[in-house]
Amino acid sequence: MSREIEPRLDPPVRPVPGVVAGVVLLTHGGKERSHQPPRLRGGPVQRVRMIARAVGPRLAGQGIAVHTMSFRYQGWNGDERAPVPDVRWAVEVLGRRYGEVPVVLAGHSLGGRAVVNAADAPGVVGVLGLAPWLPADEPTAQLAGRRLLLAHGTKDRVTSPRSSFAFAVRARADGHRVARIVLPGSGHTLLARARDWNRLVLAFTSTCLADAAVPSPRYADVIADAFRADAPDGLQRVLISDGRVRT
Repeated sequence: MSREIEPRLDPPVRPVPGVVAGVVLLTHGGKERSHQPPRLRGGPVQRVRMIARAVGPRLAGQGIAVHTMSFRYQGWNGDERAPVPDVRWAVEVLGRRYGEVPVVLAGHSLGGRAVVNAADAPGVVGVLGLAPWLPADEPTAQLAGRRLLLAHGTKDRVTSPRSSFAFAVRARADGHRVARIVLPGSGHTLLARARDWNRLVLAFTSTCLADAAVPSPRYADVIADAFRADAPDGLQRVLISDGRVRT
């Protein structure tokens, strides 16, 4: 079948020595409407691949396989919600490959919206939205039993930090486990403070999937504190740098 009508699941960034204990799947951004396939060398796809390459070696050492994927289309495309079945397809493929292991979904921008909507896919235990696109009417029921972490830069002019905060408030009110981190000075591409974005992906994935005996990575304590804190504090935890939090 042609590339235009099938999603693509990439090989693991780094082979896992021994048994795979968990999987993280990273998804890329896109557009509100487009039936053009993503450009594999384009910025949205390459950005999540950069994150995957940054966190993959350490997670592989913990028995966690890191995969990226490409959607069929660049666009969300209204009620079609095109990327959501693509994420579900990828999770199904990963389940056939690795068995019944826990999965973390992490998505940037449109990909963040896609993973939030696909949170109830079998095996998913955690969802991470990086500068996610979350409109006001986005559902929350699919988050039941999962952990959701949202992270947004204050200089994002493409997706709205206010909207991700509003979604987090609503999801918490609906009884879901939600936390949110704010990164001052960072914008939508995640290139400003790239190391901090990478560390958040690593820390959240390790928190959800790694063996308790494995030492916690940097920022794992920041994430844990945000989940424990009451709203609104746990939904607007400001990460300055090097693990320092503005109180």
